[in-house]
Amino acid sequence: MKNQSTTFTSFLSILEENYRRPEGVNYYAEKLFMSARNLNLICQSILQQSVSEIIETRKLIEAKNLLLTTNKTISEIGFELGYQEKSYFTNVFKKKAGMTPSEFRNEIQKLISE
Repeated sequence: MKNQSTTFTSFLSILEENYRRPEGVNYYAEKLFMSARNLNLICQSILQQSVSEIIETRKLIEAKNLLLTTNKTISEIGFELGYQEKSYFTNVFKKKAGMTPSEFRNEIQKLISE
């Protein structure tokens, strides 16, 4: 279990340095000198999430932060987080957040201005 915990902590550290890049599970597994399957097993046992879910969640947190704190366009934010297509970024955001990036930004601005 200690080894899993150390590996998981290392994964989170590597993710923090690279989440803006369009990298997938294999990239992180290679950085940790292990198979994607083993990294997924460790993440599942610790967080009950796959590596790709953890990566998407980290990107979503940053997307929300950028939507709140910058005037960047949705496309710019998506591109900054490693998404090549605005539509793909919007779809992933909506699936995770329950609303599009534009809707999220509008809702927050309404709350702030009340």
